[in-house]
Amino acid sequence: MSGIILCRSKYGASAKYAEWISQETGFKVIDTKKADIKEVEKYDTIILGGGVYASAIAGIAFLKKNIGALKGKNICVYSCGAAPYDDEILQTLKDHNLKGELADIPCFYFQGMWDLNGMKFGDRAMCKLYIKMLDKKDPSEIKSWERPFLEAKDKKCDWTDKKYLAPLLELIRSKGEEI
Repeated sequence: MSGIILCRSKYGASAKYAEWISQETGFKVIDTKKADIKEVEKYDTIILGGGVYASAIAGIAFLKKNIGALKGKNICVYSCGAAPYDDEILQTLKDHNLKGELADIPCFYFQGMWDLNGMKFGDRAMCKLYIKMLDKKDPSEIKSWERPFLEAKDKKCDWTDKKYLAPLLELIRSKGEEI
């Protein structure tokens, strides 16, 4: 089985997962901004991963633009965000990013990293506003996946963990030869 990992990582978590997947599979990793569809369509398996920003998966535009050329391929998507895994988060990501021709593509969510001070201005401003909103919420109304934002605030956190990859790697193995 041949495969490639397309990754769009702004702050490092998606790239870290891409490298771990590459170590397990031997698949090459390439940034979606540098990906050429003529090269990508040569592979049997395409894994696209990116960070989550306002419910959008970074790099998903490459898949949307080129889905016609990738028909019949084993495709899956993973995304990373600061929140821990939650079925509601995964469903929101699927609903927002995997519509139409992409609707049947398996999607995975992995907890990533948080570094408010290392963020670009726009991301930092948006996150600070979100934290302020959460601070004003009744604690009983705060969802479990929102708590890390309140706990992290200005701290640097890395929640990445290879264990999150198990379902994705199992799917890849089930679609082809033993990796």
